[in-house]
Amino acid sequence: MKGHGGDLDFETVIDAGGRIEVPEGILSRPGTQAGSRVRVRLVAAGIAEALERRNVTAEEVDRIAAVQLEAREQVIAFLLSEGALSPGAARRRGKGKK
Repeated sequence: MKGHGGDLDFETVIDAGGRIEVPEGILSRPGTQAGSRVRVRLVAAGIAEALERRNVTAEEVDRIAAVQLEAREQVIAFLLSEGALSPGAARRRGKGKK
């Protein structure tokens, strides 16, 4: 569980009924008690981890989207593909194939 300023970041699973469970520690923080209105942004865990490995924060994705006038999803797709066309990338991808 990480926090960015007033934001809280945690990982959970969506159950079969479409519900998510919020960790208890979060519900004890100011502004997150039962009945509080909150904003939720869902990001697939694999995508979030891939961006974290590149030291890219959600705030940076939002800033890039605003500057480039692109949808957030387009910015994420671009950032995840970064380096995919470099000469070494083809060799790295090809190593697993026979």
